[in-house]
Amino acid sequence: MTRARTILITGCSSGIGLDAARSLRSRGWRVLATCRAEADCARLRDEGLESFALDYADPASVAAGAEEALARTGGQIDALFNNGAFALPGAVEDVPRAGLRAIFETNLFGVHDLTCRLLPAMRAAGGGRVITCSSVLGIQGL
Repeated sequence: MTRARTILITGCSSGIGLDAARSLRSRGWRVLATCRAEADCARLRDEGLESFALDYADPASVAAGAEEALARTGGQIDALFNNGAFALPGAVEDVPRAGLRAIFETNLFGVHDLTCRLLPAMRAAGGGRVITCSSVLGIQGL
């Protein structure tokens, strides 16, 4: 019997992440559906998904989330879907410096950190996929 393919998805409390988690689970994938807030993780567990906290803005949370994913799967992660993110749309003069730092911590540094923590397991297994969801805000200024 072949094992189910496993994917870790961030940002599963709503939207694209939640839909991806539900859809991939219905297609036979083992889905590790992460959220920033434990209350959202509990709601997903009640729905039958495997869920635990992972907050890109917190390096300790990223490290713990990666360790949890690898421990739960015996190091067998087939795919990572970097979906969690946020934006502060507005006029450039209205976005505070702290807000820009938070955006970069979450949308860039946290994504990079998690990806780097899971790539060695994918390489050891002989392959894997990293998908990073973006936004029109990445190419279209408001």
